[in-house]
Amino acid sequence: MGTEIQVRAMYDFDGVADNGELSIRANEILTVTRQDVGDGWWEGRNVQGEVGFFPEAYVETLPSVPQPPAIPARNQGSYSSGGVGGQASSWDSSSYNQQQYQKTAYSSSYSYGQTATDGGGEQGYNFSNSQDDDGWDEDWDDDTSSNYSDRRASQQDPDELTGDGVFGLSAPNRQQPRKPSSHSQSSSADAKGSGTIRKSLNRFTVFVKSGGENYMLGSAKASVDPRDKMEVVETADGIQWGKSPEVFSVEIKNPTKASKLKGMKSFIAYEVTPTHTNRSVTRRYKHFDWLYNRLVEKYSVISIPPLPDKQVTGRYEEEFIQHRMAQLQLWMNRMTRHSIVSRADVFQHFLSCGDDKNTWKAGKRRAERDNLIGGSFFLAIETPSTPLDMQEVEQQLDNFGKFVKSMDDSVKTVYNTAHDNSKKHVGPYKREFQKVGAAFNALSTSFELDNTPKSRPLTEAIAFTGRAYDEIGLLFSEQPKNDLHPFMDALHEYRGIIPTFPDILQVHKGAMGKFRECQKLQEEGKMEASEVEGVQQRLETISYATLAEMNHFHKERISDIKVMMQNYLQQQIAFYQQVTSKLQEALIQYDNV
Repeated sequence: MGTEIQVRAMYDFDGVADNGELSIRANEILTVTRQDVGDGWWEGRNVQGEVGFFPEAYVETLPSVPQPPAIPARNQGSYSSGGVGGQASSWDSSSYNQQQYQKTAYSSSYSYGQTATDGGGEQGYNFSNSQDDDGWDEDWDDDTSSNYSDRRASQQDPDELTGDGVFGLSAPNRQQPRKPSSHSQSSSADAKGSGTIRKSLNRFTVFVKSGGENYMLGSAKASVDPRDKMEVVETADGIQWGKSPEVFSVEIKNPTKASKLKGMKSFIAYEVTPTHTNRSVTRRYKHFDWLYNRLVEKYSVISIPPLPDKQVTGRYEEEFIQHRMAQLQLWMNRMTRHSIVSRADVFQHFLSCGDDKNTWKAGKRRAERDNLIGGSFFLAIETPSTPLDMQEVEQQLDNFGKFVKSMDDSVKTVYNTAHDNSKKHVGPYKREFQKVGAAFNALSTSFELDNTPKSRPLTEAIAFTGRAYDEIGLLFSEQPKNDLHPFMDALHEYRGIIPTFPDILQVHKGAMGKFRECQKLQEEGKMEASEVEGVQQRLETISYATLAEMNHFHKERISDIKVMMQNYLQQQIAFYQQVTSKLQEALIQYDNV
């Protein structure tokens, strides 16, 4: 056992006792007893003497010289720039879960009330962790034979779709990798197994729970229909996902308040219309919730950003309804632009299934029994025949991890700045301009005491100037909804996208580690060269898929940020042109004096 060190928890972690995990709270002081657990986990004890595992990325080391206790703060940085244990960067190798980000950082409504913190614990949207009445319609989900496996909590009954729209745990997801069913048939896509490779002892790492280890070991088996094949291609712009055979868009509109049980339960229903069917279907938030969880479970190396969260108070106010619909539209736009996600059967079922309950339930069961999820998803991927330079791939993905970490910090900074500026528009900026206007109005009032024809034009010009400044103040207070709020919405979306990538990178890192383990076994004469070759081929499939998703992210980022900046600057120009116009109108009044 190594030297014990003291650490401070940066944010909460709810451990599962059955897995030997230790629950910790932000700012709690812990003693690390083992740092060699592996896969991003440490063992330690709290002040009560309880011992267990916790993620190393959730704590920061304390200096050896005792320091005064820190002032309690809820919003510690999720991605400490100092790293964990003195490392330069632990972010890209941590198991920070994309659903956890939604729980701590992606709760949303129409109110821009707070700024983004390093930890993402509070930001510019109201947070609510309360159950509302927008539950899954029992009439659409009364079957009990479903093997639904919600990634939000390993303890949840897989046949139930419960929850309040907050996904994930405050730790890496602990769901065990899906095992092949007894009726699964092997095909040419089956990976060749090997009995000489050991499985990881740590069963709740991202690599294991995503099914990546099973795939690398050749244990993942599933029949792959030719229609389910997914292609990765080499292009002039790098490795990309193959193009979708059908490009379409989806419009979400006409939110309607509906009820059931004689009005005892109310919910908002949306009209969802895809262009490739041109047929509208009605969907509630819980349908989006179900789709989200299916996609997260299916695609371990594809970024599935979280949905906007729900709230109880004010959820039927028009402004909130419209804003949440706009956020659902952003989420849907991103999913339809992904050539792999948009063609998935579960996605198409969500978009096309009408009001027939039996048809919906049949598609729901089919999606929940999908064999090509997690590690088995890689069986359906067809990659170029060109071997990859794994050292170069590792360098690319390492640089990408640093990039998204830096982008995460920068997005928070810009978001906070925009949020602060928005508050100034409705507060100090409006107040100061109207104060100037009031001063000019007071001056014109005093000039009215000289009501001679010669003096009257000047009095009226000054009064006009006062009104102009008062109107400019109103323009400032109304401007954020035109530029800063859409700007913040775009940034907020990326605050949900960025935290999905640590898990994606962790899957590849785990695959690389397993390949090196096999190489070592071969050197020791414990593994055949043909077996190692099979592991290497499976590593290349994971590498190709990860690089394709990385390049997809960059392509989307460049397009999104370009549009975001263009819209912001266009609105800024239009705003200041309005201000200039009012000042010019005031100036003209003095030509008559």
